[in-house]
Amino acid sequence: MPPIGHGYLQAFLEQRGIHADILDFNHVFYTLSDLQLQRQWLVSCNTFLEDNILSRIDENNSREFHDAKEKMLNYGIVGFSCFKSNFETTLRMAELLKAKNNAMKIIFGGPEITRQFFKTAGRFHDILIPVADYLIVGEGEIPLHHYLTGNNIHKKVATFEQLYDLTDLPFPRYTGIDLNVYPRKNTIPLQFSRGCIRRCNFCSERLLYKNFRTRPVSSLIEEIRYHKTTNKTQYFVFYDSLINADLKKLESLCDSIIEHFGSIPWEAQIAIRNDMSQKLFDKMKQSGCYSLFVGLESGSDTTLRHMNKGFTAEDALRFFNDLHTAGLFFGISIIVGYPGESDQDFQNTLDFIIRHKDIIPQIAQMNPFTYYDGTSADEAADYRANPTARKRMGILVHEMKRHKIKHTKAFIGNLIEK
Repeated sequence: MPPIGHGYLQAFLEQRGIHADILDFNHVFYTLSDLQLQRQWLVSCNTFLEDNILSRIDENNSREFHDAKEKMLNYGIVGFSCFKSNFETTLRMAELLKAKNNAMKIIFGGPEITRQFFKTAGRFHDILIPVADYLIVGEGEIPLHHYLTGNNIHKKVATFEQLYDLTDLPFPRYTGIDLNVYPRKNTIPLQFSRGCIRRCNFCSERLLYKNFRTRPVSSLIEEIRYHKTTNKTQYFVFYDSLINADLKKLESLCDSIIEHFGSIPWEAQIAIRNDMSQKLFDKMKQSGCYSLFVGLESGSDTTLRHMNKGFTAEDALRFFNDLHTAGLFFGISIIVGYPGESDQDFQNTLDFIIRHKDIIPQIAQMNPFTYYDGTSADEAADYRANPTARKRMGILVHEMKRHKIKHTKAFIGNLIEK
């Protein structure tokens, strides 16, 4: 799919008279790669590839790599969106560009920059600041516009300068991007809201947004209509932290989709709540929802309480039964080795999954506990210092296979780090 963050930045700048191009080199070089490299590329946690991707690209597609660098060198300002998976590659690419043209302005933003901001190991100041001319922590629209218009030109780091009202936020049109070349054909990412109403102790995503906001339903309907008409889009993927953070607005969205389109195929991430009605689940199904990602994390009430998840295992089972009744497919995520998780807590999680495997369609993600700076969890329990977490991870995967429980292999351990 096209990069939604870039799409929002482009739309925001163009609304204010500033032209911006999106260069999706991640997709360009994925497409040029051979089948073996593409398979490695799709593995969520491939630290070897993260460290060596530039040399692999240069080795296999040297002319295209040279052309890509030359294309970027034609710009006076280049911004990179940094994720965990492309962070090292981005640093090296920026260094290559600066070596060719030191006058070029380099801007770093994205989730990984925000995460690095909270790290205590000093990488933010020791590595990022010498390479980048401008660093954006948090949302990008306002600080990027300020920099380009000269308001933040003498400022090195912009922190949490976010939009507090999404009413007038223009939706991405991905100007200059051929949407038909992406592997997921006829699919567009959407964003109904920013931020999260939950405060899970382990989650770093909430560090990116300082408060919860939603876009008007009318704006979503306009965006869906635009992409269905202009780009022949058939599938829509919501990138919200939670699609059901505001139940009234979710119901309004479902009603509007049904009214204007009958239904559209869509998927999203959803939180376990005990105040959702069966009527709302049914409306989600009627509006076209075909897949949901649910953050269960544990089947132990003690661990769920330590995580600050806001629900019990019984609440989760009731929620899953309601999804099942509505005919909604979903996958769950599991974390093992969370601080304070006992052998019995882990066993409770295994028992919960195995006992209810006929209700739970898929394990979408399995990870040992990973500590992220800035979160409320105990750093000492990180899997890198906790052999118990690694052991339990192995047991979990083994039991899923033994009981023939469907799981997504690409997302086993996809959050672990070097």
